[in-house]
Amino acid sequence: MPVDGIKGNTSLNTYQNFDGTNLTIGGLEEKAVSKRGSAGVFLGVGTDFSKDAMAVLDFKGTYNYDKKGLLNQNLRVRNTVGLKSAATQIRYSPLSVNIPLSDKTSLYANPHYVGKINYKTGEWTNSAGVFAGVTQKVSKNMSVSLEAQRYNLQDIKDNSGKNWGVNAIITWNL
Repeated sequence: MPVDGIKGNTSLNTYQNFDGTNLTIGGLEEKAVSKRGSAGVFLGVGTDFSKDAMAVLDFKGTYNYDKKGLLNQNLRVRNTVGLKSAATQIRYSPLSVNIPLSDKTSLYANPHYVGKINYKTGEWTNSAGVFAGVTQKVSKNMSVSLEAQRYNLQDIKDNSGKNWGVNAIITWNL
């Protein structure tokens, strides 16, 4: 896969679950981009504002099924090491959809599988989920995304707050 360029960004991401838990992460990402996908690394810091602060290291990959990138698959391996935690999370999405509505606005949906190992407890958890949202370019180098997320789809009848959340992402392209 020939590389068309290297792109960098900095972002601030906040994930607010309806059960009161949250995670906010900020950092820098560099990725090699081609017409068929991308591969990159993200380095940042995160906090849940109550129990933990952590370093975050993500490895990300995307493969486009079509030339426009409307359909793709993606993989993220997130490693976190905190004051009270240490974990690796693997999130794989076999089919993500990105639909441009205009030059500045797009809709997306990402069904996925997540597995996570907690190194402090030795516990392995896994689940299926989906997030969907909208991205709006607000300037040449800045975009804002808002999304809703449903966790634990394998327990579809449990619509409690622990299985729902909203996410906001601000991204500045470098």
